[in-house]
Amino acid sequence: MKALVALSAAALLAAGCATTENVQVAQKECKVQPQLTANIGKGSNKTKPVDSLRQREAEMDLARTDYRFQQLARNGTFNNTVEESLRDCY
Repeated sequence: MKALVALSAAALLAAGCATTENVQVAQKECKVQPQLTANIGKGSNKTKPVDSLRQREAEMDLARTDYRFQQLARNGTFNNTVEESLRDCY
């Protein structure tokens, strides 16, 4: 009886892992934005939409900072928020 239960559990586990379709649960969203200092001190928390050219410029600025290279040398790509944010943009 125990062998039958173990065999059926193994079959269910194998059937669950046998899916080959590519399922994307959530779409990545690029959160890298240029720094805007125009509204600091005015009490405005509203952010204005940024055009794609300025966003790409902000991504490139972040990609070449010394902070990014220090984090990359210290942590590698694992548990590195800078690398994760840049990866979400591509």
